[in-house]
Amino acid sequence: MMFLWKPKMIDYMKDAYEFHSAHHRLAENVEAYLPKLAHVCDAGCGLGYFSLALANRCEYVTAVDIAHSPLEILRENVNQLGYQNIEIIEGDILQKPPVKPYDAMVFSFFGTVNETLKIAKEQCNGTVLMLKKNSAFHRVSLTKQVVGRHTYKSTREQLEQYGMPFRYESFSIEMGQPFKSIETAVDFFKLYCRDGHPEAIGIADVADKLIRSTSDVFPYYLPMAREVGLVVLNTEDIPGDIE
Repeated sequence: MMFLWKPKMIDYMKDAYEFHSAHHRLAENVEAYLPKLAHVCDAGCGLGYFSLALANRCEYVTAVDIAHSPLEILRENVNQLGYQNIEIIEGDILQKPPVKPYDAMVFSFFGTVNETLKIAKEQCNGTVLMLKKNSAFHRVSLTKQVVGRHTYKSTREQLEQYGMPFRYESFSIEMGQPFKSIETAVDFFKLYCRDGHPEAIGIADVADKLIRSTSDVFPYYLPMAREVGLVVLNTEDIPGDIE
């Protein structure tokens, strides 16, 4: 379950969220499904930008992640921005149940279906929202690389097999990557691509994928419209024998 964060990954993700604010648009799409005055858990919150956006739309947010380094970004933002309704928990979410069940839990590109259902059954007494990738191919590769597991489609199919009622919708959000130079764009592709021999990637391979931005800090931008699937269910409908 644990995602292995590299320092460069944190830097790139921080730049992206602060450049295009996609976390606010994600929160806008889930807001209608959140109970009013809800205590919401952002499970596997990472850098926590989504937690910040949720905190503007509900009463209280508990942001949980097992990794220390990305949570440092969230702690810094909470302190600098003065949020009073965000609790940060560092540790394995399976070992960190709330004293009182959450009103809602959001799993944003985090966990398998069974992991999500198991955690939600134990820790939530309300709405469960799963955000899943909804594209056939990996977004940051030079050739077509199939996404694979844990997609929006496979999530819906698995829930249908369990006979569980759920709601769903899909949408597109611009979640591209800004760059300070073409060289950093090359480094980004080497870090994230799933092509063979990433070390061979050069400027000529990525230059035509970039556009010029109006930012003095980030003059280059890699447009990426991320296709997102949202699945919503209630904990009372989760079978008790999920492994």
